[in-house]
Amino acid sequence: MDHKQVNELLAAYLDGEVTKEDRVQIEGHLAGCRDCQRELEALKTAQETLRQALRSKASDAAPSPQAWEQLQPGLVEERPSFLFLFRRRKWRIVATIIVVVILVTLAVLWGTGVLPGLR
Repeated sequence: MDHKQVNELLAAYLDGEVTKEDRVQIEGHLAGCRDCQRELEALKTAQETLRQALRSKASDAAPSPQAWEQLQPGLVEERPSFLFLFRRRKWRIVATIIVVVILVTLAVLWGTGVLPGLR
């Protein structure tokens, strides 16, 4: 990997977004290239500065008093859909019917003597 390719991948390298093979090649290049080492340090500094600025702004952020009033009409209470309730109920009914059919079949077989071991 040449100097230009490494330089283009430094931000992705810093974010852990390069392949294992690329990471090995980049680290090999960084070991001997002062220019790329300086560029990587500059990227780290810029990343940390941005991170601190975002933290600082986020801690001061507060919604306006009107924000809730503007958001509230758009919120919809989530209720289970009729189709969901029907499906869930349907499977209970199907399971109940299967159990009843099995029990009736066993009772008939037992009553007719086909299942003599149960008597």
